[in-house]
Amino acid sequence: MHTLIANKIRSRISFNAVLVSFLYIIASVVLIYALGYHGAKGIDILLMLLILLTLPTIPLLRYLLVIPFFILCAIYFPIGYIYGKPSVSVISALMQTNKLEAHEFLLSMPVTCYLLPILVIALLTAINRYAWRSPPPVKRMLPYWLLLILIVLSYAVTHNLHKLKLTDYFISIFTGYQDYQEQIAQLDMAHASAPDWQVIPPKQRQANYVIIIGESMRRDYMSLFGYPLPTTPFLDQVNGDFYSNYISTAANTFESLPRTLALSQGEQVDYANNVVTLAKAAGMKTYWFSNQGFVGDYDIPASRIAAYSDRRYFLKHGDYQSLNTDDYQLLPPFADALKDNHNGLYILHIMGSHPDFCERLNGAKPAFSFGNQDLSCYLSTYRKTDDFIRQTYRLLQQTQRPFKLFYFSDHGLARHNIGGNFYLRHSVEFKQNYEVPLVILSDNATQHRQIATPYSAFNFIQLFARQTDITITRPSMAAYALQLEHRRVYVGQNMLDFDGLAEDKVDLPDENHLHG
Repeated sequence: MHTLIANKIRSRISFNAVLVSFLYIIASVVLIYALGYHGAKGIDILLMLLILLTLPTIPLLRYLLVIPFFILCAIYFPIGYIYGKPSVSVISALMQTNKLEAHEFLLSMPVTCYLLPILVIALLTAINRYAWRSPPPVKRMLPYWLLLILIVLSYAVTHNLHKLKLTDYFISIFTGYQDYQEQIAQLDMAHASAPDWQVIPPKQRQANYVIIIGESMRRDYMSLFGYPLPTTPFLDQVNGDFYSNYISTAANTFESLPRTLALSQGEQVDYANNVVTLAKAAGMKTYWFSNQGFVGDYDIPASRIAAYSDRRYFLKHGDYQSLNTDDYQLLPPFADALKDNHNGLYILHIMGSHPDFCERLNGAKPAFSFGNQDLSCYLSTYRKTDDFIRQTYRLLQQTQRPFKLFYFSDHGLARHNIGGNFYLRHSVEFKQNYEVPLVILSDNATQHRQIATPYSAFNFIQLFARQTDITITRPSMAAYALQLEHRRVYVGQNMLDFDGLAEDKVDLPDENHLHG
């Protein structure tokens, strides 16, 4: 009888030991995944396992550190599953999100994301029941404590704590928050200097003006300017002015947009004197709608200008790649703003043709089929941008008020040979990196005019002022004379002669493997 009882006890103890070991191992993997790391090395699992084995044996550490850590993982798991580990984008999204956006985020999450926190809490409950109710003596855990301390010290003395996912998580929170504060400080600097525009406002005070800022669109792939596939069917037939010899200021968004939307002669940018403050000086209400980033190293220059607008609407609180939101999501808030105002400037900053091109289609089938998938999606983003312009144009028509719609791309792209295949990516050495479209549509245009006069985006503000009938009396525009000949572009702190750049080939359709 005693033998039978002893065997049952040993069996129960053995089963409990196996179960606890299994729970610890599963919890170690799940908790690392919950922190936003989708691949864990053996050392990361070992470190987490040692923490779960040692710290809970001391009740104070269990309640002050381990259980709160489980709760943190449960809360962060849905965020980590979608966005990964903490970053300035994640931190800024958390800091900037309001109650309505938080509610929309919760509703938009996949069902899986709701199950992940439940999994963490279930593991915590199981471990508490089977392991922590009768923890082993602290002395028995000394070897595990020593191993834990040894691992942490070995990484600390070699300044490699960031290579451990657990410590990197908390380091990333700290550095991400620091970066966020620095970038918010940069945005606050936007108001450090006041604009000094003095203008004679337009006689027409009931007009709306829209600027759509495109992304990564080369002019030579547009059917509007002769490409043999119908990449821009709406722009091909609508009346307006279409500039066939317009170039951007630089070959990337970071450098191009501030030099387009604010006064600049090259390296220096007068952020205060920009197109937004010019419109406000002329009595317009200003709006900025963006599907690009709010903060982020590449987004801050545009956001500094956006900060001057009366109202701002960003689909992304992080950087441009923090969410794959659709450009079409800008149209409803834009339509609402049109109803509330009849004399405004509305800037819509879209993702357009930003790499990854297929991601820009948001699940839609490419409109064209090349042997090169990258090019198929790239040309299809032109169709999407063309349709975005069409829908914006229709919304303006519905107001039955005078309007002008400007569209330009911030820069182009160039062909790169990667692994024997050609891809369109950023570059600075070709004319096509700067040859972008400029389109001006209006309520009273009666002709479809192609304008071959050379223009530079350095003179966009003068062009905007002329098109909106704003007369600038101060500051003097003499220093910003039109670049009609010998146009230059900004390349990494230098101004280069545009005409001296090389030509990049355009991919033309092949009847054997291409259709649209």
